[in-house]
Amino acid sequence: MTDDFPSDSSTEEIVDVVSETVEPTATDVVVTSILDDLPDEGKPITSISKETRASINEALLKLETMNPTEDPASSPLLNGVWSLRYAGGYDEDWALPSPTRQIALFLYSGGYSPGLFALSLASSLPAGLVEVGDLEISISREQPRIEASIDVKFLGGASNDVVVKARLSEASDIRLTETYESASVLGQTIDLPEAVQYSRDLYIAYLDEDVLVVRDGSGVPEILVRKQ
Repeated sequence: MTDDFPSDSSTEEIVDVVSETVEPTATDVVVTSILDDLPDEGKPITSISKETRASINEALLKLETMNPTEDPASSPLLNGVWSLRYAGGYDEDWALPSPTRQIALFLYSGGYSPGLFALSLASSLPAGLVEVGDLEISISREQPRIEASIDVKFLGGASNDVVVKARLSEASDIRLTETYESASVLGQTIDLPEAVQYSRDLYIAYLDEDVLVVRDGSGVPEILVRKQ
């Protein structure tokens, strides 16, 4: 028997590969706990139980102390396409329902985000005639920096977008001013006159490569997740 044809008894070198376990960071743990409380239903979560709201609020307070981004209002990390996962709103138990309650909350809190405004416009279309798609919020470098869009498909197959655009201006290292500029529904665009353009302050409470947490002037949080 020659070396050209080794016997079956020859042994092969065995290489042990040791995989390194990556432990989640403290930030990862908190973010995961928040998203676990928010089922991904393709639209923002606005109505949750009192217990879940409390759990999310406690987790957000922890997360905000871990904010890794200095001067987040001017950070390029803001730019990109985001999905609005949660809009905090108010506790439903604090007051009896009344015709003026929602108006009062709107004025007190600084109004709704462009994303929720676009969603409300799309939801007002006849449910039996259209299919409302997912909400996307794009933040760009050029004004109007914010574009909230929802794809709307008709039963005949044609599609169109509901789009709300808003300017986003830096007011401080952590504060932005958001001003509604126009709204488009089924190809019809309404440019808002400057005298009636609605604006609200936004405070960047947390920002990294994947998660954005903002609070309005009354402290109500919104959680956005970057779309991949």
